[in-house]
Amino acid sequence: SGRPGPVLIDIPKDVQIAEYEYTKMPVVEKEEQRKPKTYKLEKLAKMIKESQRPFIYVGGGALVADATQEIEQLANVMDAPIGSTLMGLSSVYHNNPRFLGMVGMHGHYASSKSLSKADLLIVIGARFSDRATGDVNKYGNRTKIVHIDIDRAEVDKNIIVDLGIGGDVKEALQELLPMLETKSNVEWQKQIEALKQEEAQQFERTVSLDTLNPYTLITEVQKYTTPDMPIATDVGQHQMWVAQYYQFNKPRTFITSGGLGTMGFGLGAAIGSALATGKKTVLFTGDGSFGMNMNELSTLSKLQAPVVIIIMNNGVLGMVRQWQNLFFDKHYSETNLSGMPDYQKLADAFGIPSYRITNMDELHENIEKAMHTNGPVLVDCLIDKDEMVLPMLPPGGSFDDIITEMEEN
Repeated sequence: SGRPGPVLIDIPKDVQIAEYEYTKMPVVEKEEQRKPKTYKLEKLAKMIKESQRPFIYVGGGALVADATQEIEQLANVMDAPIGSTLMGLSSVYHNNPRFLGMVGMHGHYASSKSLSKADLLIVIGARFSDRATGDVNKYGNRTKIVHIDIDRAEVDKNIIVDLGIGGDVKEALQELLPMLETKSNVEWQKQIEALKQEEAQQFERTVSLDTLNPYTLITEVQKYTTPDMPIATDVGQHQMWVAQYYQFNKPRTFITSGGLGTMGFGLGAAIGSALATGKKTVLFTGDGSFGMNMNELSTLSKLQAPVVIIIMNNGVLGMVRQWQNLFFDKHYSETNLSGMPDYQKLADAFGIPSYRITNMDELHENIEKAMHTNGPVLVDCLIDKDEMVLPMLPPGGSFDDIITEMEEN
């Protein structure tokens, strides 16, 4: 009940082998979840009516609550854009024109800047992670903030809000919606369109469409996926590129460890996703993360699970190198991954078919073959070690400090 999460029950060895008189006990009942308070929802309805630049910000709690429909209805009634945390991705469909993408350290420019300019921020099932907020002293200082969350401990924990509403977010929104009248924020929508145009221009300057890079790779893979296909990641640059570029159009299809930062998570998660859903699953990973747990190729081979492994192989620990490049005067230390195996030979040792991609022709040819392969397959994609995840908030920075492109040396 309440906020879900892992629970560890550790039974000591002496208890396991001890003899004890059995006593029948009643089954533990689930605790009844407290309902969102109506007077607080009425206050929120008044704040929405008075706002001119509203923004809806969704987190992983929106997925847990299955609140996609209610969030999209709320956005339509409020005439508001929607942004997401990393864990909230797929709770709102990417093809929804109101969805601006991820917010935060590596969020979309238009999404992060719109949030910073809003006069009312409605936060649904998110926890204000420092990766999402940047400098907490500057976060929302021009904005009224409303936080709806099933876990009351999250309210006012990282960010002090103007209104906290405890309870299931789906129930809260279902009760809120009949209180609202449809409104139009014409000037706000003009500002958002201008920010989207700025983002499009930045993309044109920084991303090449005719070379092998993270964008062209992810875009090519998506041509052969379906909306209900699980997409898993490990941790690092590839994780952020997938969050930025892959278009999720069904809830719970983005499988990632989020703030835990667990390199090596991806292969096991992809195998589990494929077995649980019965669907072909794509794993985007980096050579650093893949190296943490590549022994699971044995499990993959044994089970013949339909997992397509896409290794973004740049020969370095890319995210750490990016920080060393941007903030430590290019003093590279312990980020070179020399000594890693030939991944095609490794796959062959486990009886798993594989392909290598080094250019655009091989991209088009080999991704199609890999995606039509039955059972497991590995694709080793060689990308430039100096590819950056942009935009980026610098450490301790705010949304006013977003880095959108590299300066020429």
